[in-house]
Amino acid sequence: LTIYISWNINGINHPIKRKRILNFLSSHQAQVALLQETHLTQIEHEKLRRGWVGKCFYSSYSSKARGVAILINKNSPFHLVSQSTDSNGRYIIVHGRWGSRPITLVSVYAPNTDDPLMVQNLFLKLAQYPSPWIIGGDFNCLLDTVMDRSSSTLTPCSYMAQAIVNSMEECSLTDIWRHLHPRTREYSHYSHAHKSLSRIDLFLISSSLIHCVQDCNFLPRYISDHSPVCVRLETSVDLQSSYRWRFDSQLLTREDSIGEIKAAIQEFFHFNNSQSSPPDIVWEAFKATIRGKVIALSSAHKKAFQQQTIDLERDLRGAEAELYKNNSPENRERVATLQHELNMLSSSRAERAILRSRSRFYARGDKPGKMLPWQLRWEEASCLIPSIRLPDGALSFSPGAVNEAFCNYYATLYSTQWGGGGLRRSMTTFLDG
Repeated sequence: LTIYISWNINGINHPIKRKRILNFLSSHQAQVALLQETHLTQIEHEKLRRGWVGKCFYSSYSSKARGVAILINKNSPFHLVSQSTDSNGRYIIVHGRWGSRPITLVSVYAPNTDDPLMVQNLFLKLAQYPSPWIIGGDFNCLLDTVMDRSSSTLTPCSYMAQAIVNSMEECSLTDIWRHLHPRTREYSHYSHAHKSLSRIDLFLISSSLIHCVQDCNFLPRYISDHSPVCVRLETSVDLQSSYRWRFDSQLLTREDSIGEIKAAIQEFFHFNNSQSSPPDIVWEAFKATIRGKVIALSSAHKKAFQQQTIDLERDLRGAEAELYKNNSPENRERVATLQHELNMLSSSRAERAILRSRSRFYARGDKPGKMLPWQLRWEEASCLIPSIRLPDGALSFSPGAVNEAFCNYYATLYSTQWGGGGLRRSMTTFLDG
């Protein structure tokens, strides 16, 4: 199962908000995140390449406006072939291979003015890349002025929306959320100025991928004023990675956890105080026992935190559904209260993660650690040649074929080629002076 999330994050400059957004995407098991309004410069976008993020592609404009990015899980089988960026920070197109299959990913942030020319230029550029396409973004317009807005006031369809619909028909694209929910009213953006709701965040995918889609839904809206849009596609690639256990130092800040750990220590040495057992054996047994206790406590706290988050997100989705039906002050206040509670919860998690990173860097000091191997690994990965065009014109992705092609090339390059007696005579004449 491959999970794609498209999200207008409305700025990600603050380190705590950046950590909250990455934690949110990680908690929903995103393999690909299409982000809009990052508000980051070209150098600052590299800050997103951490944690679960293995590849980060971006298009910048300034630190105060626009900017789009595509984040890809470090365990994903994605190999980049080519990319195209917009100088105004409106879109980025990334073409590559997901395993052995070609795919083109696009993150779009359309202007909030009626600009059909921008849409036409985007699809003209996109036509240079092979399908299937997965396009996610904030299009800032309504494809259906009746179903995609909460206001009952009728408005004409914008020229930009007409350009999007025409391009979808020409390129065989489908608004997958509307395809799966043809008669449902749900919205992705809440305008505080107009006190209205609208669905302007879309996922457009090639029609050839519709049969792979398991679900498409909106996630809770509380970090940004836009709801993340989540699409789940069937895939045959397993992205599970190995897990490395680390001690959770936050357990030492909770009185109940400290009490349980002390009780476990006392209980162990009460039953294992025999003088017949060697001290090293007792010590190894104690470490295994206390580690099991710490893992159990950490797992319990993690499950409680996750359950609290799930309950709040479920309550928020229910409150938003009531708000869609009745845009009353009471419903808006309940949504705002639940959003505040979720914000406090995610902020505390982000602050703990940042504190953990700072303590780890302080403890390492100037000692050589994992940073150097990670850097060398990235440099090695950047030199990888995933494919090569063979002499017969075929494109091969086999490592054996790539190695053989390079062996043949250098064997030919460094072999002696006489080409007859003329070359030998000219060399002898030159050397004899």
